[in-house]
Amino acid sequence: MKSAKSKNLEGDLAAIVGAEFVSSEPGETAAYGADRSYVPRKNPDAVVRPQTREQVRAVVRWANRTRTPLVPVSSAPPRFRGDTVPAAGGVVVDLSGMNKVLRVDRRNRVMVAEAGATFEDLAPLAEAAGLRMVGPLLPKAGKSILASVLEREPGIAPRYQWDVSDPLCCMEVVFGNGEFFRTGEAAGPGGLEAQWKIGGAQKFPCGPHQLDYHRLVQGAQGTMGVATWASIKCELLPSVSSLFFLCHDELAPLVSYAYKAVKRNVGEELFLANGKALAMMAAADADQAARFAHGFPSWVLVHVINGFERLPEERVAYQTADAADLAQDCGLALKKRVDGLGSASFLKRLRTPGAKPYWKHAAKGASQEIFFVTTMDRAHQYLPIVFNEASRAGYPASDIGVYLQPMVQGSSCHMEFVLPFDPEDERDAERVREVFFSVSRALLAAGAFFSRPYPAWAADVYRARSDAVIPLRRVKSVFDPNGVMNPGKLCF
Repeated sequence: MKSAKSKNLEGDLAAIVGAEFVSSEPGETAAYGADRSYVPRKNPDAVVRPQTREQVRAVVRWANRTRTPLVPVSSAPPRFRGDTVPAAGGVVVDLSGMNKVLRVDRRNRVMVAEAGATFEDLAPLAEAAGLRMVGPLLPKAGKSILASVLEREPGIAPRYQWDVSDPLCCMEVVFGNGEFFRTGEAAGPGGLEAQWKIGGAQKFPCGPHQLDYHRLVQGAQGTMGVATWASIKCELLPSVSSLFFLCHDELAPLVSYAYKAVKRNVGEELFLANGKALAMMAAADADQAARFAHGFPSWVLVHVINGFERLPEERVAYQTADAADLAQDCGLALKKRVDGLGSASFLKRLRTPGAKPYWKHAAKGASQEIFFVTTMDRAHQYLPIVFNEASRAGYPASDIGVYLQPMVQGSSCHMEFVLPFDPEDERDAERVREVFFSVSRALLAAGAFFSRPYPAWAADVYRARSDAVIPLRRVKSVFDPNGVMNPGKLCF
């Protein structure tokens, strides 16, 4: 049964967006009250689905008048990290209905998309223009492009990333005070269409003035405002591509190759994984994941070399020769096949947005993820910490997937551990819960940098960096003076 509070909220919001785009039905609000993380359930009082930027601003201004918490959401379920679970009830602002790709600009290699546009929405439009967005590894179906770049999910082509904020360019955000704000080149003058008419592309991210405002919103988990659209860098669509596997029983030779290849701009997509993680990425189901994992080598580096409009075959040929020389220097060899996995089929999967099953769930149906930022030459130091903690809790180290993604021209590295489990097996799920927290704390104590402190990690991260809490709260108070944006969470 609806409470009087829920009925009042529903009436106020219906006046803004229309009755069909707001609900306080318990069955519907419950869908937003929990996710696959370990954050305690808390159902919102209502869900509102604005269809325009003006409606978003009206909802934020209403929330300021009524002191109602707002939690923005743009990706489809399932969700995994606890950042969209309302810590204080209030209203979930579901932006999935604002899903237009507003522009694909080949000349400037940039596209503009609304908050709810997914990788599946963009792919055919970008391809028709001869472009692609080099996004994160195998994003799940229904993942919002804007959410992905705001969360700083690493792309799989490190040579294209010059700053940790890439590929985000400009954005429009309704800050917590209810004001529209556009960052970078998009700040003005005029709206999007007016800027397009005079050649503006919303590609230059810096400003306005001397402050890069997009950095206040990126990584903030909805605590600063609601982004309505963003412009995002794209790259040319390859006309020819060749994927290679490099394999070894030790991580060090592959790390050496990765450093050299990225430094010399050889190839585009490049990442490292242990055999278990590669099996999950490649598998169509749990049985295939098990078969692959049994036959795959301990460590694999995946490297893709592309040819574009001009002399594509020649580019692939000379870059492949360069890659072969680098591999030989590191005691490695380029391969087109690993056990039962061919390069052509794996490349197709890598470039299919929203491919199912979601790779992290391929082994057992569910998983937990632990990730942080380090450098590739230090990655090996964290392996025994994770494996020993897992074994101590009775979780097989052989079940753990490891994924390494070089970032920002190879200067840093996203390191991720994936812990698969059977969601129908309570004992298995509880064991992974224990491992998740013990491993996370051990990694933090060992110096792992949790640059994206989602709620399950936030208390430990900010306890170690208490000096950061006061300035973060001060910044939030400027842009969200009434504290309506995702209260209970504080992070960048």
